[in-house]
Amino acid sequence: MLLTDVTRPLPLSDHPAPVPPLARPVAPSLERQVVIEPASVRDWTRICQLVAHNFPLQTEQDMGYWLCHQLPYFQVARLDGEVIGFMHAQPRPDTGTLWVNLVAVDERYRHRGVGHRLVTHFESVCRDWRCARIELQCLSTNAAGLMLYRRQGYARLVESITQQHGLQVIVHRKSLPVTDAPASCPRPPVQLDGRLQRIAYRLFYLAWFRRHSPVRG
Repeated sequence: MLLTDVTRPLPLSDHPAPVPPLARPVAPSLERQVVIEPASVRDWTRICQLVAHNFPLQTEQDMGYWLCHQLPYFQVARLDGEVIGFMHAQPRPDTGTLWVNLVAVDERYRHRGVGHRLVTHFESVCRDWRCARIELQCLSTNAAGLMLYRRQGYARLVESITQQHGLQVIVHRKSLPVTDAPASCPRPPVQLDGRLQRIAYRLFYLAWFRRHSPVRG
């Protein structure tokens, strides 16, 4: 007897069970891939490139002072080793305020959470430095920046005109009680470099970097 004589076809279901799709690995968002860390001398060129592109009125004199004497106040956002954004902020212990001078993100990576990551990071640093509030100013024409700070809970304080360039800026503030400091990642207040180190930075800046800096004026 042949095998085909005793086999019977199985009945076909009107509703076959769906085949689950193959699971695809989900890549982490850019915001989670970015690493926030203190800047180093090797980051000077990239920081100045971002400043020259985003802050055309920023002077070389101010940048030179901040890079040489306040380098620990710079924090950079790295993606696969490349600096794609940075912030610079100064604590003012007399008023309990952290004043943010500069925030910049490479235009190729904007609207992808990098600016949010930077601002959130500095809010944490603000608490570590025992500052009770963050203040900053933003050009009234910077719609993306104004939207970012509004979403982050910053209140508009006052509008003013810059004396040197006659541009309208809006001062923002966000109160951050020190008691809200996250216990999971405590950090000591950032300390400035010693005098000899700052002198070495300054000599390097004047002897070589200043002539090649993208920031002019």
